[in-house]
Amino acid sequence: MAAEPGPDFRWGIVTRRSQLNRDGTEGSTARQERAIHEFIKAHNMGRVVAVYTDIASGYDERAKREDYRNALADLRAGRIDGLIAWKVDRFTRRRSEARRLLTLLEECGGRLATVVEGIDTADPAKREITEIALAIYAGTAESESEAIGERISLMHLDRARKGLMQLPGRPFGHTEDCRGLVPAEVKVLHEMGERVLTGEAPFSIARDLTMRRIPTVRGNTRWHGEQVRRILTSARMVGKREYGGKLYVGDGVPPIFDEETWERICAAIKGRANVVGPRVTHLLSSIGLCDVCERTVSGHAPGKGKWTYVCRPHFEGDGACRKISILGERADAIVREQVVALLADHERVNALLREQTQGPDADALHARINELSESLFALGQALNPPPGVPRMTLSTYYEQAKIIEAERQELHRRLAVTREAAILIEVLEFEDAGAEWDRRPLEWKRTILRLVTKRIAIEPRGKGSVIPGKNTFDPTRVKIEFAA
Repeated sequence: MAAEPGPDFRWGIVTRRSQLNRDGTEGSTARQERAIHEFIKAHNMGRVVAVYTDIASGYDERAKREDYRNALADLRAGRIDGLIAWKVDRFTRRRSEARRLLTLLEECGGRLATVVEGIDTADPAKREITEIALAIYAGTAESESEAIGERISLMHLDRARKGLMQLPGRPFGHTEDCRGLVPAEVKVLHEMGERVLTGEAPFSIARDLTMRRIPTVRGNTRWHGEQVRRILTSARMVGKREYGGKLYVGDGVPPIFDEETWERICAAIKGRANVVGPRVTHLLSSIGLCDVCERTVSGHAPGKGKWTYVCRPHFEGDGACRKISILGERADAIVREQVVALLADHERVNALLREQTQGPDADALHARINELSESLFALGQALNPPPGVPRMTLSTYYEQAKIIEAERQELHRRLAVTREAAILIEVLEFEDAGAEWDRRPLEWKRTILRLVTKRIAIEPRGKGSVIPGKNTFDPTRVKIEFAA
């Protein structure tokens, strides 16, 4: 193992629940965390330095389990020494994922433990049966999920055929049973539909509704573009329910739009590019710097000439000198050559990885997270104190727990800044760094640049770069300062 069991062992707790309650709350993950914390303290197994919580399925491979992936990245990068969960099914409900998890543990020397099943890969007495036990428990959870999924699918199909709606609460525009309309909300929906048909973006409509303080069904007045898209493209708008790719007529559900109008609205929304901001299309945009004024460079494509990187202000008065211009393809080629050489040097990559994942800052953050976790544990004990000790009120408990959890989440966000360094572990497995660079998407390359470089500057043209009658490219104008 990379770290020996003991009081300094750094645990990451993994908690999970499939979905929230109908009112948008849940308490299961907090209960899991407290039980795990009690288990670790009772057995003197170490300290808790991270908690990873997802509200997502452990069976559906399409589920977005961001924190679970963060936990695996942190384990692999050495930011934690082991992962512990209440049960195996909190890690996964898939046999295939259980195998991948064991492979990761073997590669990085990590430790895996569960409270209920008693799995602990650090226990030499159980080492030979750990893989078998993990496969059995994950397989049982997978079979259970499959059976539940089949029953739920059959129930939803039956309800759809009967015209019964399946909604988490009262939908915007309809009454709670969907058999009546809410006139004020229908008027808003008609306005939203008309604005979409005129070419307005859903996010713009949402911003306007927020500014006008139009209430949602939950009573708040903050709207989001995705919320507008989801409502307007719902089959409920025409009194129907969509299930399994088919539309079923709702039982007594009045339509809000006629079908022709609704289909035009859906087509207009589908036809819009779902871009939330400016799309970056060049490697050095907003990364490369003008060596004269230190402003970032941007890609510029003139009408007939080759595209270039230029120093230009994002708005008037930002102090950009606008004196730098360099051929974009040539500059990218120079950056590629030097960065690929670094990626092929495993000694330098390992040095970068150590710098990104270790150090006093990370240790201090881990120590503080452990203190906060201990405080949450103490709060839980204050609700059930020994005889003669006054019991903490629930209101005080929730108030203090909220403060502690807010700080802990902020510390996790600060730790996440170094999580991108996990990509460097992948780099160590490259057989041909140049080929990998060429086939990877632009955002991957830009992430690599941010990790391996301190500064990429474009210098102004010097005398040596100009030949009478011929404008030549000077490769020395691209200056790269690497992080290692």
